[in-house]
Amino acid sequence: MAEQDVMAEERDWYGETDLSDRIASSGEIVRPARQREGEPMSTFALRMAEGVLEEVTDIARSRGVATGTLMRQWVVERLAMERRRPPSASDDVWRAALEAVPRLAQDIADQLAGRRSA
Repeated sequence: MAEQDVMAEERDWYGETDLSDRIASSGEIVRPARQREGEPMSTFALRMAEGVLEEVTDIARSRGVATGTLMRQWVVERLAMERRRPPSASDDVWRAALEAVPRLAQDIADQLAGRRSA
């Protein structure tokens, strides 16, 4: 079930349920446990600068979602991008490519000079 569907379900339940008897009798609201669908979730604490968190919170608020929901969405989207990205070349490959550039430039210059003289 999508995160927004769950939030809508929660909102509907509280909007449609008369809680006055429960509040009067116990002083607390006990909602029956909800069956979770999908993959089990884990928690990871993340420290970040207050300014960054405030920006994320502002963006989430403007989109009408919770800050944690937006952060999870961004992580999932970035993981998808990383999966599509080709593996990065090793330093040795880059070094060899950079060493080849002057030779390739000289070959091109030689070919261009041969065309001019012909």
